[in-house]
Amino acid sequence: MGKLVADQVLELSAPLVAGGQQRVVRTTTAGGAPANVTAGVARLGVPARLAGWAGADPLADGLLAGLAGRGVGLAVVRRGRAPLSTVLVHPGGERTLLTDHGEGALEPADVRAEWLAGAAVVHLDGYDLLRFPAALRALTATAHGLGVPVSVDVAAATRIAAHGAAAYADLLAALRPDLLLGNAGEAAVLGLDGARPAWAPPLVLVHAGARPTRVLTAAGTWEVPVEPLPEDRLRDTTGCGDAFAAGVLAGWRAGLPVLDAVRSGHAAAAEVAAVPGGQPPP
Repeated sequence: MGKLVADQVLELSAPLVAGGQQRVVRTTTAGGAPANVTAGVARLGVPARLAGWAGADPLADGLLAGLAGRGVGLAVVRRGRAPLSTVLVHPGGERTLLTDHGEGALEPADVRAEWLAGAAVVHLDGYDLLRFPAALRALTATAHGLGVPVSVDVAAATRIAAHGAAAYADLLAALRPDLLLGNAGEAAVLGLDGARPAWAPPLVLVHAGARPTRVLTAAGTWEVPVEPLPEDRLRDTTGCGDAFAAGVLAGWRAGLPVLDAVRSGHAAAAEVAAVPGGQPPP
């Protein structure tokens, strides 16, 4: 659940130079964690539903149609203008995000219990936790009441630091998640780079690109190595964390052991790394 974002992906032909000019390859797709994760889950053959807020503009019309074509169910309120992220993909695959927040939001009164009908898990975006925390708290209260597990992917380290790490940890703890996902930089800001802190959920996964993924539980900590990508397979890292979440969620809720679910996440992320943008290949 969350907001639907348009991603305009610009693949740079050379390092960006202020005041310079260069040709780019442009791709426009649905983006943001909610859309990327649901598309990733659907690609694995698992039913997925995108719930939340989408713009009431032609740009959002096209994004929603594309997601429906991937087999994603839709349950969105529509208002305002879709958020737009310009994604600069640097040579080597690293990416920089430039975000226009759009016009609109998700309100607590928008949340519907039927959004969770038949759900095995509800997954939330940590950026949305900063933008409309009350709506996310309303949804997680409903999920807990229905016995639906909650998964949260945290916001970027810079956004967490700007908000205040302790205050952001309080926002996360208020959702009472069962699973928390983030990258190594985000984990360091939140104090998740060592032992699992008292406020953290029972399961924390810290992914770190090509380095091993750390698995933190009440019983201990494990590391899961990442299979190396062939050099020509790394095109764009946009959405790799979302694809990892999709693979983990599908495996975890299907009953796989956690370490095997993490390996499923690695495989899903490898597929997305080979294409531009955060959506998985068709």
